[in-house]
Amino acid sequence: MVLKSTDINKFLESSLFKIIINHNGEILGMTKAFKSLVKENDLPKYISEIFDERLLVQIENILVHSSFQQITVQERVKGCLKDDCDKHVSCYIIYQPRSEKAIITIKMDEQTKTLSQLYESAFQTAKIPMALVNEWGFFVSVNEEFNKTFFDPTRGTSIHLKSFLENFHHDEEFCYTEYVVQAKNEGVAQRKLSYQKNGDIQYFNLLLEVDSATEMFILRVLDMTEQEHMLQLLAHSDQLSTTGEIAASIAHEVRNPMTTLHGFLQLLEHEVTGSAHKYVTVIQGEVKRMNEILNEMLALSKPRVDEVTVFSLTVLMEEVLLLLQPKALLDQINLFNENFITEPILIKANPNRVKQILVNLLKNAMEAMGPKGTLTVHVCEGEQQNVDILISDTGTGMSEEMMEKIFLPFVSGKAGGTGLGLPFVKKTVTEYGGSIAVSSEEGVGSVFKLTFPRVSVVGT
Repeated sequence: MVLKSTDINKFLESSLFKIIINHNGEILGMTKAFKSLVKENDLPKYISEIFDERLLVQIENILVHSSFQQITVQERVKGCLKDDCDKHVSCYIIYQPRSEKAIITIKMDEQTKTLSQLYESAFQTAKIPMALVNEWGFFVSVNEEFNKTFFDPTRGTSIHLKSFLENFHHDEEFCYTEYVVQAKNEGVAQRKLSYQKNGDIQYFNLLLEVDSATEMFILRVLDMTEQEHMLQLLAHSDQLSTTGEIAASIAHEVRNPMTTLHGFLQLLEHEVTGSAHKYVTVIQGEVKRMNEILNEMLALSKPRVDEVTVFSLTVLMEEVLLLLQPKALLDQINLFNENFITEPILIKANPNRVKQILVNLLKNAMEAMGPKGTLTVHVCEGEQQNVDILISDTGTGMSEEMMEKIFLPFVSGKAGGTGLGLPFVKKTVTEYGGSIAVSSEEGVGSVFKLTFPRVSVVGT
């Protein structure tokens, strides 16, 4: 930005102690506040008439080095006024190479003391992060809460507000200029931004206010993380409520043809023999389980008594693999059951619900693979009297971002998926005191690990 004469007049209207100089140190103008520091009848023409020798050397060095830069820069130096060693000052120097002019803002000890009295209790002891930013956008001071939450941008090299905001993630298009202009025109501007710290995402509402007396900005940072999480939970709750109503309606309509199907299977059972009779028996068992699921969906709004019993997990796993063997053959998938435990593996749960989650996971694994893929089921002893089930595939795998969201409702990695299968799996496993975890690598495959508390034979 080239500093024109109209700009100079604008800056000289300020109540702060400011002077504008050229590259040679010649004074082009000064504010009325600064004139009160010197003799009005004999106004200084060069900065050498204002600052003592030590401070003058610092300023001149900055002007010399800044001439090689192509952008506006700010530097801060400290010293005394000439012939008045009691007046210690801090000078903020803004140099603009294109115009070869510099603006020096002088902060005096008296001015700092007055400012401290105004905001000491409200600023330094505030329970929210707060910062003071000068008219050029550079941080001047921050309170303790700001330093705890982020860092202290006033230490060492001065940091600009724009650089600080670049550390945040903007869900919507964010324009720094519009943010500052709105604060200047309307007195305050706010934006909701997210910030990642130690792997956790926090949400903040950043309010930027203008203090007309000092021409500085006050930045207030309000933590909105808890409110944001509550809104997300409410959104998921609304989605689940709507889905429950739709599911109940569908279940009611589907139950009628399922009853008809069950009746014809009973008739067919007496007319077939051999392998066909075995398959009809399997189909009947699955139709019965489907009816039970439909009944559960219809009773979602009523208290449900879960039929928990102790059963053999290995026997149940063999039933599931037998059920899915035809699909594996049809899809040309190699299905392996690795169970090297000879003693009974007993768990306490509802066998039908556990069977349902195993079917869900195995079908998902098959659908993630092409022909010649390998699906392996490994049952083994876990830690602390637990039993582990490892379901691994050689499918497409998942990204880290997908793995973080895979157990959330309505999140699906396959076309046409509802995104309700894995949330149901996690909910069911958790209800029986177990846990579920997943590891995956894109292009290699995925491994789901189920853990259930094991029941001892003696305890049964």
